[in-house]
This record gives sequence, structure tokens and C-alpha cells, in this order.
Amino acid sequence: MYRKLVTFLTLVFLIFIAFVPNTNAVYRETENDKKKLFKVIKVIDGDTIVASIRGKNETIRLLGIDSPETVDPRKPVQCFGKQASDKMKSFVLGKFVKLVDDRSQGNRDKYNRLLRFVYLPDSVATFVNGEMVKQGYASSYRQYPTKFLNKFNSFETYAREHNLGLWNSCPVNDTVTKTPTKTNTYLVPTKGYAAPVQQSGGAYACDCSKSCSAITSCAEAYYQLNTCGCSVRDGDKDGVPCEALCN
Repeated sequence: MYRKLVTFLTLVFLIFIAFVPNTNAVYRETENDKKKLFKVIKVIDGDTIVASIRGKNETIRLLGIDSPETVDPRKPVQCFGKQASDKMKSFVLGKFVKLVDDRSQGNRDKYNRLLRFVYLPDSVATFVNGEMVKQGYASSYRQYPTKFLNKFNSFETYAREHNLGLWNSCPVNDTVTKTPTKTNTYLVPTKGYAAPVQQSGGAYACDCSKSCSAITSCAEAYYQLNTCGCSVRDGDKDGVPCEALCN
């Protein structure tokens, strides 16, 4: 009887052990989460950094912003360039950051740089791209509109109005805004409204009567919203057009 009891208790114990969560598995999962953060090992300038990603050094161009040039051999060092570079160093150099892409922009640019939004893993998830513009170390880059274009434009307006950074230190004709700001003269589209046709290098044409189902890509959706002023494409006003395409 005693042996049967011991055998029964041993069996119960083994079954219990089999179903107890493996703490090592939980620990490994936490380590995998940490691998989503990448260490910045070099700052090239105010909008370009180098991070170690899976054992490889990758150059990263921060999306949506443009800082004064400091390293382009074809161009002179621009006003406030060193300050912008130093500010970026204070934000990210030697730190781990989170990198987020934008489907409308592609993975890399023509120089093979990764295109990313950069966040710090702090308590407020500091948006480095946005802070560089808001604090006056970079301008909103309008040539290739990202999903946060309106936000970057607002940050730039804030920096200009408060004379922050380069907007206080640099002549207007020596700032980093390389693409003229386009004045949006379109009214909020109503039913049946069609914006004047404008070509974008032959890629897209403005047409505010075009529904999301007729738009072929997320990039075109952003073009209709940000370039053509078709705010009807962003019904919930979150800056993201045609949610089915761009989320």
C-alpha cells in the first residue's frame, strides 16, 4: 500500500512539473524583446546615424526631417550643422533605440540607408525625429511626405515661431529647407469635388474624388492627402489616409 502511495505521489509530481511555466523560456522572451532595440554606435549628422543591427553596422536616415549639412563633400558646412549633429549625439549616441519604418517610404533610400523613425525606450518614448524639428535642429522634409508630415510641419512652425535653434541663428536663405513649402489652396473636398490635375513626376495626379478603393498604394494615398489636400482621405483626422492601405 505504501509503495502504491509513493508511486501515485511521484506521478502527480511529474505531471505538475510538466505544466509549470518554464522561467527560462520567459527570460528568453524578454531577451528577444530587448533585441528589438539597437545600439547607436555613430552619429554622422543631425539626420543620419549608424546602429549595430544583428551584428552589422547599418546607416539609418531619419525619416521626415532634414538637418543642416556637415559631411557632404559636395556642399559647404551649413549654418547650425555642428549644433544639430551634437544634439543628435546627445539624444542617441551609445544608447539603444527603437527603429520604426514607414510603408509609404520603402525600406531603404538610393544610398542603401535604412529609412526609419527613431524612438528612445524611455518613459515617454521620446520621438527623436520630432524632437529634432521641434527644438530647431532640423526642418520638416517635404520632398518625400511621410505619415507624420503634418506633425513635422507643426513642429517646424513651433520652432520658427519661438525662434529656436537654426531659426534663430541662421539667415533664411541658409537654412535646410531645400524644397519650397507648397501653399495648400485646396478647400476641404466635398462630394463630387475634383482637384485640379497636377502631376508628380508622372507618378500620380491629384484627384480628390478618387476613393480609397481606387487608390493603388499607400504612397499614392499620402500624395492625395498631403500634396493635393484631399483631407477626405483621412476621415478620422489622424494623419493616416486610407487606413486599409496604410496600416
